[in-house]
Formats: sequence, C-alpha cells, structure tokens
Amino acid sequence: MNYKNLLLPFLFICLLIFSTIGLAQNKDRSQTLAHSDEDENFIVQTSKKQILTGFGYGLGFAYQNRNLGFTNSNVLIDAFGNLYAGYFIIDELMIGGFVHGGLRTLSFTYDNKNIETFLGGGPRVRKYLKNGIFGELSYARSKTRVTYTVQDNTAKFDGYGNVYGVSLGFGNFWTPRVSLEIVLNYYYIESHYDIYTVPNTSSNFSITASISFATKKKNRIQ
Repeated sequence: MNYKNLLLPFLFICLLIFSTIGLAQNKDRSQTLAHSDEDENFIVQTSKKQILTGFGYGLGFAYQNRNLGFTNSNVLIDAFGNLYAGYFIIDELMIGGFVHGGLRTLSFTYDNKNIETFLGGGPRVRKYLKNGIFGELSYARSKTRVTYTVQDNTAKFDGYGNVYGVSLGFGNFWTPRVSLEIVLNYYYIESHYDIYTVPNTSSNFSITASISFATKKKNRIQ
C-alpha cells in the first residue's frame, strides 16, 4: 500500500476544515472571548496580519519498517530542533514555513551504532481554536545521512527525506508578544537511499516545546 497516496488527501481535507472553521469564527471572535489578560494576549498574537516567529526543540521515537541488521530492532530515538515563522492571513489562521534539523539513533553497545541525521524545511499551516489550542499540518523536504557503525567498520550514505506532519498543541500567552507552546506531533517519514530499492518509511511520535514571538503589538478588543 502506498501510504503517501492516502496521506496527501487526508492533509488536504484537514486544511480545508481548518480554513472553514477560521472563516466562521473570524466575525464574532472578540465577543466570544472573555477579556482576561491571557485572552487579550491571545487575540493580539493571533490577529490578522500578525507575524509570528519562534524556535523549539523536541524528543520522540520513530518506528520504522526496516529492521536494523545488527540489532533486529526498528525503534529509534529522535532529537531535533526547529526555527519557524508565519503570517496570519485571517484571525487565528497562520501560514508559514520552518527549518528543522536533528538525528535519530539507536545504540545498544559502544561498537554498534546507527545514526541518521537530517536538515531541511518546508511549509506549514496552523489553525488556532479557543483557549489557545491549535492544530497544524506540515511538510518538509530534508537532506539526510545515515551512518552504520559495527565494531570498527563505518559506512555512510547520503539521501533525502519527505516528512508529512500532523500536530496538536496548546499555547500559554504570557504577554502580548511572547507565548510558550507544547505540541504533540505525528510525522510520517520517507527516507530515500540508494542502498534501498524502496523508501525506508517510519512513523514518528514526539513532543515539542517552543517559544513564539509576535512582531506586531496591537489590540482588536473593542
């Protein structure tokens, strides 16, 4: 089964749902939110024409479809960081891009190691709901390198990866310009290497902590 053919329509449908919800909530947003400090900060940071930038880091694990030859395992540990920026085309709906880099690795002994590093980026769409909850869709194209070390022998292979992501997060809006985000992520990853006749696919589950900064200070509460 080609999972990419199933995943792309799913991501497109989710994007349409997020956009429809955003348009429906846009008109009466100020009237439906209580005017506490955090609510006001939320409105400022997610208002139309606002620009958001930030950085974060994440940890997780990946379950891949190909066993590693020297361990008979297909579970890897992930660690990564990212930088991102976005623009709100309407209230609470942001489009933007990000760059990310990191590694996934598995090592049972000092002599036997598997490490895959990656660096890349791509677009993403985020839709905020009430109380700071948001959903996110993303895609990234990454340059990858896998390194196998068995005792004193090391082999390195360069390739590329396609990363399809679905995320659910929550933001704490400390000030009109700063917020802390905790995000749960699912990534479906295709890694392409010449040593494999078919892509090496994996499912990644991770949690990300990020700090976001709003560049424009304004208030739409009337």
